[in-house]
Amino acid sequence: MPEAFLTCRALSKTYVTPSGGIEALREVDGEFEQGVLTAVVGASGGGKSTLLRALAGLDRPTSGQLLVDGRDLAGASPAELRRHRRERVSYVTQKPADNLVPHLTLAEHAAEAPHARALLADVGLGARLGARPVQLSGGEQARAALALALARETPVIVADEPTAELDSGSAHLLLEAIERHAQRGATFVIATHDPDVWSRAGQVLRLERGRVVTGAAAPRSAPEAVPEPAQAAPVVAASHLAKGYGRVTAVRDASVELRPGEAGVLLGRSGSGKSTLLTLLAGWQRPDAGTIAWNGAAADPAALPWAELAYVPQRFGLVPELTVRENVELPARLAGRRAELAGRVDALLEELGLVELAGRVPAETSIGQQQRTAVARALVLRPRVLLADEPTSHQDAGWHDAVWARLLAAAAEGTAWLAATHEEEAAGYASRAWAIDEGVTVTL
Repeated sequence: MPEAFLTCRALSKTYVTPSGGIEALREVDGEFEQGVLTAVVGASGGGKSTLLRALAGLDRPTSGQLLVDGRDLAGASPAELRRHRRERVSYVTQKPADNLVPHLTLAEHAAEAPHARALLADVGLGARLGARPVQLSGGEQARAALALALARETPVIVADEPTAELDSGSAHLLLEAIERHAQRGATFVIATHDPDVWSRAGQVLRLERGRVVTGAAAPRSAPEAVPEPAQAAPVVAASHLAKGYGRVTAVRDASVELRPGEAGVLLGRSGSGKSTLLTLLAGWQRPDAGTIAWNGAAADPAALPWAELAYVPQRFGLVPELTVRENVELPARLAGRRAELAGRVDALLEELGLVELAGRVPAETSIGQQQRTAVARALVLRPRVLLADEPTSHQDAGWHDAVWARLLAAAAEGTAWLAATHEEEAAGYASRAWAIDEGVTVTL
């Protein structure tokens, strides 16, 4: 039997916040062996990220033991915690960009680690060494973060949903690198909703409401029937868009259009140009070439109100000082319709599992809950067009289906939406789908 390098005994964690105490972990027991990949799974908000932060020495448990190589980290001094983070553990947070230094290129990130360049090449980033994080897609940032964590060669690697924003090919490269390091004795603890990670794991630890539970994960259900869109003129039509960043061309020749009530899916691997195309359609960036028409006429999408155009970016864009409910109702408040749409806000909070969290600020909720808050906010005014970048990337199976169901309901209400995703099965939710590769779109 391999030796347990990390051991949790009755580990509990309660966060004290302005809205009250939040019990994130409750008497969690677990052993994490050398050379073994442990997948930590469970519903969004179940305590996965909190457990990982405790293992990484970033959060002190409220009670219980956390043994690391025989030493109890729960009562360790600040100096011992720093030593743990420096020498024993590498931590990859859930938001890819937060793992990287914004002003450094990948080559500069790799300068201090002998094998970092080779590891970046192993995960498909050998040609991107001169890029800074802002020049990388979310999926490329995720791969870079994991590769650089592996390059530190610590005995423990803790990663929070490292494959959430990756297509199957990119995720395969990452998981192959993880397995090679596990075979050399590294201990991996990975929080995930990805079945491919579960299938490779030597152990699965399931958390629900902060407790360890047994039982299988809920399977993803088949897509609901896609509403038939009206045969009307396009509400938005983009033709032959192009966008470059220096020597890198992110979008080369992209054309999409949406009619009222149309459910659109844009499929592509990490770095294919999906996010850039959505930012062009949303007016967050200007195209170098091509045209965008709204309701048959040229328009600046950046000037469109929430009722015309809503956007769910990969980083959500929630207002940190506002509660979950206040974030969801923000478009209604700005439109002077807060009282009128109070029932709509209530319904969205209920459908997306946010009622119990309504009084908390985003930082007091999980990443998956924050993502659902952003989706609810985008839908509150029943916008004519919704753009959503990987809207289910941080959802467990149940909430994954609930988000798609809510989007389909929005299409039935008349909202035309385009969701960019690496999930190939998402095409089953669409009345029209496109694939994008190296910045070129193809209608499926």
